[in-house]
Amino acid sequence: MKRNNKRYSDQFKKDAVRLVDNRGIKTIPQIAKELGVSQSMLYRWREQYSGELSEGNPLSAAERAEMESMRRRMRDLEAENAFLKKAAALFAKDVK
Repeated sequence: MKRNNKRYSDQFKKDAVRLVDNRGIKTIPQIAKELGVSQSMLYRWREQYSGELSEGNPLSAAERAEMESMRRRMRDLEAENAFLKKAAALFAKDVK
């Protein structure tokens, strides 16, 4: 396996950690693929920069719970939307 010795700037690493922390419904493997880095690298960067990035404006427990609830609701709505698109496509086939 070829080893990639590419160096990333601190700003790139911090931005990647922010993406991971605020990923919504995306998974870490999806984000890693989009950025062109390994999953393990993202986990290491998150450990390295988590204290530095969380100092800004930490969320309260109620805000975190509300955000999780909103994310869950968004996932449900996206799943419903995907189902409806498939159903509409099937009905459109039947009409022709």
